[in-house]
Amino acid sequence: MTQQLNAAMAAGNVAEAATLAFALAGLGELPIAELFGIAGMLATQGRGEQADALYRLWLRRTDSPLLYAGWYNLAVLQVQAGDERGAEQSYRAALALREDFTEAGLGLGSLLERARRYDAALEQWRQTLERVEPAAPNHAALQVQLLNNIGRVCENQQRHHEAEQAFADSLRLNPRQAPVITHWVHLRQKQCAWPVLAPLPGLGEAELLGATSALATLSASDDPAVQLAAARRYVKDKVLAGVAPLAESRGYRHRRLRVGYLSSDFCAHAVTILTAELYQLHDRALVEVFGFCWSREDGSGLRARVLHGMDQHVRIGEMSDEQAARCIRSHEIDILVDLHGLTLGARHDILSWRPAPVQIAWLGYPGSSAMASIDYVLADPFVLPPALAPHFSEQPLYLPDTFQVNDRQRLVGPRPSRADCGLPAEGFVFCCFNNNHKLTPEQFASWMRILQRVPASVLWLVADSEQVRDNLRMAALRHGLPSERLVFAERALPSDYLARYRAADLFLDTLPFNAGTTASDALWAGLPLLTRAGRSFAGRMAGSLLHAVGLPELVTDSVQDYEDTAVRLAGAPAELAALRRRLAANRDSSALFDSPRFVRNLERLYLRVARGSLLAADAGADSDATEGAGGTALALALPLPPPLVSILLPVSGADGLLATLTSALAQSYTPCEIVVSDSSADGVCRALLAPYLRGADGDGAMPRLRYSHAAGLAPADNLNHCLALALGQYLACAEAGETLHADKVARMLRCYLDYPAIGLVLCWRQPRDGAGADLPGQPMFGIDTAVGGASLAALLLGGEAGAAATELCEPGAMLLRRADIGATLGRYQGRQYHQLGGLATLLTALAGRDCVYLPQQLGSYVPPAAPADAGGGPARTLARALEGLNLLYDAHGLLADDAARFKTLLAGRLAALAALLTGTHATLGADQAQIDELCRLMQQGYRLLLSD
Repeated sequence: MTQQLNAAMAAGNVAEAATLAFALAGLGELPIAELFGIAGMLATQGRGEQADALYRLWLRRTDSPLLYAGWYNLAVLQVQAGDERGAEQSYRAALALREDFTEAGLGLGSLLERARRYDAALEQWRQTLERVEPAAPNHAALQVQLLNNIGRVCENQQRHHEAEQAFADSLRLNPRQAPVITHWVHLRQKQCAWPVLAPLPGLGEAELLGATSALATLSASDDPAVQLAAARRYVKDKVLAGVAPLAESRGYRHRRLRVGYLSSDFCAHAVTILTAELYQLHDRALVEVFGFCWSREDGSGLRARVLHGMDQHVRIGEMSDEQAARCIRSHEIDILVDLHGLTLGARHDILSWRPAPVQIAWLGYPGSSAMASIDYVLADPFVLPPALAPHFSEQPLYLPDTFQVNDRQRLVGPRPSRADCGLPAEGFVFCCFNNNHKLTPEQFASWMRILQRVPASVLWLVADSEQVRDNLRMAALRHGLPSERLVFAERALPSDYLARYRAADLFLDTLPFNAGTTASDALWAGLPLLTRAGRSFAGRMAGSLLHAVGLPELVTDSVQDYEDTAVRLAGAPAELAALRRRLAANRDSSALFDSPRFVRNLERLYLRVARGSLLAADAGADSDATEGAGGTALALALPLPPPLVSILLPVSGADGLLATLTSALAQSYTPCEIVVSDSSADGVCRALLAPYLRGADGDGAMPRLRYSHAAGLAPADNLNHCLALALGQYLACAEAGETLHADKVARMLRCYLDYPAIGLVLCWRQPRDGAGADLPGQPMFGIDTAVGGASLAALLLGGEAGAAATELCEPGAMLLRRADIGATLGRYQGRQYHQLGGLATLLTALAGRDCVYLPQQLGSYVPPAAPADAGGGPARTLARALEGLNLLYDAHGLLADDAARFKTLLAGRLAALAALLTGTHATLGADQAQIDELCRLMQQGYRLLLSD
């Protein structure tokens, strides 16, 4: 029967195999290998209950010495089925038969952890660890797994010392565990276990630093290059790459700028302590505020304030990263602000999907994210000076005063007595309430030197565990100071915590990781703070705040200056009192705590980098409400930077490319980028452009040159590929062989800036032959002319302007506002036009508004050669005629005020089409789709013609 069972299993006949397996198990004759095989097949087919029953029957009837293995496999099956109670019983049955069965001990511990029985899980893993059989072939790997489980759960339970010891033991067994090193190093930082990078067997300081997390590196090194390298390692290992962006780069058209804030910290958290007032302060005439969060529901007043300050709050905690990104995309967010960075609980892959056209990093992580999906980082000139910018993957966006917003509604409780705080009745009180991981042995040594120079002074610190207190007391003793010179504060309610600062005399900051929220807390409560400015963003935060609050003299540049200033202030009560009075008098009016001013400045930056445009609030809005930011209302009088102009240069070969490129690079208006899309099969233009590409963007200056190889694209598609790559708010088009006047962009853009209500700017270009000789041609008008949009549309739709109209409809004659044309050129009223794409683009841009025509020769071009069948090819002529009718129908609203003219145009088109069909029907060769389209258009045309 066993042979029959194996044959059925080999043939994939699960039903027969199950019948035989049950029969053999009932007889106590089913071999364990066959039991595992058929049970696995049943589970795979969704017949878990049958597999469970087979195991139980086998367990009742077998006398196999491997009974423990059967119980273990049953436990695994029960876990998969969600029967955790049954699984626990099965795991325990396996261990009762063989207590050194490591896999069962691991599984039972994991089951207990999922049930949140953490102490029981840890006890199980520790027992299992003691019983691992040294002779087992994989005993070291099993020990590592058990130790890592113990370390992980202890860390999550804030049992840092136990976690650190477990990870250290794991690394002694296998030092090639970068994730374990990451946790071990940060645990040592949190405990002030110095030196943090204590060597382990096979792991020196360099190896340990090389596996340190990006966040922990901020405390380990003040070198911005080291910090960026850590961030890049993290991103390479942890962050999704290579997915297509969900949001279109061109942005949206909204009445208000849609700003989304992304965070898991909309609760009692340091970031929310700073931003609680921000959301409510946004100008609702300008900004619509969205919050996308996976925050815990902590019931705090902070969380309630944040949610109240948002227009829309969307919980994304139950969504996958891709689902969350698509949710954000569905809300058409203009700017997504990540408040997390490379910190615990972040969901970086949401940003990898690029759900918003512009994505900005702020506050959560004071360093570069190294993420390609983040465009900008919010900063100020002190915290991120130009010399530091090369160590950021993001482009800095500079706020004028400080990078950090603050909440003016924080309540400070009554000043406690020294006795209430455990402080001595006399003596100077230095304090630092920064998190323990920011303390370093070098910083602590500096503090100890200060205490030695200030008799009877104490240092007041926060400590999260007795282990931290012991480590710091021992460190003080090593510096020759009694442990009584250190005083430790317990965690407290927010108002009581802030009140404590009033019992201290001077806050001593840390380096390389400065105080951030804690510095704001101290200054808000009225306590002067002394800092030392480092080389990195994290090491310059407190200096930024001190400049913004009007106390720049408390920013020092060296260890000696830092220590001397601390000692001098401790011995100069009048000077320190004067600093306190200045801080109190200027606090509310200072840039640091003038939150409305901060938010206005922040909104200016948002408007500067947003793509798309803002629409007038209603049809009767002031006519000079138009683009800025990619647009914003000029009536706001915001100091926006000059808009970026993209010069689109689609090419299919090298002919004429360099001449056109040279004239584009020579534009007198410098905020230009040049986007080259090469549709040649072999990318022939790349080598030609190599000298320019090497220099492009080298120092971030304009103009910039970007190149893309898109083999095989048709001319219109190649132009739209350029458009997709462009970043500019305005668009100029050029073809290889065209020469742009040096002032072309400047003159045409000036019209938009001077007359923001216009829809389009056109210019005249001199046509030339292939040898460079002028061809006949002249401007449509002799002087700068404002043309009514409806009049121009009628002129062009009627074909009354002849060759001049044809030239006007060439993209090279236009300067387009990006926000007006949508995702593609050649589109009008939702329909793509191939034969009349230029005219469709012009009508889309006009949108019924006026146009400015410049008669000056702002370029020269070689008109495209006529197609071989242009003179009589009926198929192309028919396609053009059909597009012409469609375009006339789509644009008939532009002629609503002149119905007679529209009908005259329509009658002429219908007659021309009828004549075309009459003369060419024998050779037309129209396919069924064209015939159907023709019938529809003719029917629609005659209905319009004969209607009242």
